[in-house]
Amino acid sequence: MFKLLLATDDPDVLRTFSEIRDWDRLGYRTPRTAANADEAVDSLTHHHADAVLIAMAAEEEQKLIHAMSCPHWHLRPIMHATANREQMIKDLNELEMLLGRTHADYSNDPYSEEAMMQLTRHEFFRKVISGREGNPDRIRKYLQMLRSRMDPDRPCVLLKFDLPDDDGYLASHWNYGPDRLEVAMRNIFGAEKNGVRMLVSVQDDERIALLACPMLYHDAPEGEALESMVIEHTQDAISHVKEYLGIDMRVASDIVAPNMIWLVKNVFGAQKETI
Repeated sequence: MFKLLLATDDPDVLRTFSEIRDWDRLGYRTPRTAANADEAVDSLTHHHADAVLIAMAAEEEQKLIHAMSCPHWHLRPIMHATANREQMIKDLNELEMLLGRTHADYSNDPYSEEAMMQLTRHEFFRKVISGREGNPDRIRKYLQMLRSRMDPDRPCVLLKFDLPDDDGYLASHWNYGPDRLEVAMRNIFGAEKNGVRMLVSVQDDERIALLACPMLYHDAPEGEALESMVIEHTQDAISHVKEYLGIDMRVASDIVAPNMIWLVKNVFGAQKETI
């Protein structure tokens, strides 16, 4: 069973948690509690927690989240707690599924919690970029649960790529499926540069896109400087794709967006409707 830390000074949230009697059926031990960020850090230092639930003033929450960015706790999912019992049970079930995924060993390869968390992040972003995950509140929630360092509220860049022959090009040039292609593309396109995280996504219908977002707590270029940096990195990566994978691709379009949530509302959802 998983261990939780509840960090809150909200009596209603505390009451909701005290009324939950069947923690073992939910997959957890009864949570430890902390009233503020300092107590939460002390608890994390002396007691293991698989995830942290928070419901405090914004300043205290940010203090705790920032403290948890250290290497010791950077993989611990963070979720906001609510006094609504029905919603909290639903959230706890989602969290338990995530923890079950990131703590499970599905292959004969050496197990790595960090690798499983990264794989889960990539799967989530693939859903976002494809338009299958379009609820802004849910996206913010999962970015925090998955401990993504991509900032959803700062200007970002979306690039879409064209392949020479449209339908069927990848099938004739790449025989290992979109998942394997995405792994190869990640190794070439993926980077953290000047405070910006670049993430490539390969969809089942052969659409390829790159999302470049500033990272939390990092300075990053904006506007034309951001766009120029991403394009320069992309052109270099495209040449490597041609050299190592034998796939021709070019930038079909680029969008400098106010933030990731704007893309979710105005681009990703709209492209789903046209498929």
